[in-house]
Amino acid sequence: MARSLLIQTRPHRSVSVNGKLYTTGPLYAPALPKGKTWALRGAIPNGGAFTDQVVDVFEPQTLKKLLSDTYFRKRSGFKDSTGRIHENTMLYKGKITFADLYAVSPTFRALLGRKPDATLAPALVWWWLWTDKDGTPMMVDSIWDTWIKGGAGRPHARGAARTEYLAWRPHVTVKPPRSSLVAKVEGPADGLPEIDDVGEAIRDRRD
Repeated sequence: MARSLLIQTRPHRSVSVNGKLYTTGPLYAPALPKGKTWALRGAIPNGGAFTDQVVDVFEPQTLKKLLSDTYFRKRSGFKDSTGRIHENTMLYKGKITFADLYAVSPTFRALLGRKPDATLAPALVWWWLWTDKDGTPMMVDSIWDTWIKGGAGRPHARGAARTEYLAWRPHVTVKPPRSSLVAKVEGPADGLPEIDDVGEAIRDRRD
């Protein structure tokens, strides 16, 4: 497990096209045949390479709901993963229950797989959204925890994700990797585990 986590901290790239997820990076490279550089990991139901991000700001109803519940807003700046400083951005903070996010977000519904029951519905997602001066998303942080009041002793799970949108261009078409570079894989090489599936972790309340 420690070896897998160490490899996961190294750069990976993912592309999601037509409901299929492709990844290239050191976690999958040893499992690929010679000459192949992209692993076809299978279907991704939410149509985007978000994987562990539970907040999809590209869903209009989701974004509308989040902003309606914002409890903090101010001018702020941040440093992205490339070291670039973004100034004069707007920071929004808020929180939303699993039940409310499930009601508005197709991505969250796909991740969970089923409607949250009474032990999950009140669980919370805390979120932070940075936008540029025109309101274009620049970065999203989210933290979720399935612990709820009165749930002492009950197994629970937690997770966090950061998604950066480093460049915006009009009329961009996302294409899959060339088929000559792609091979289907069942998982990382040498039996190493993949990053936990968010929906599975939430449903199983794993700690």
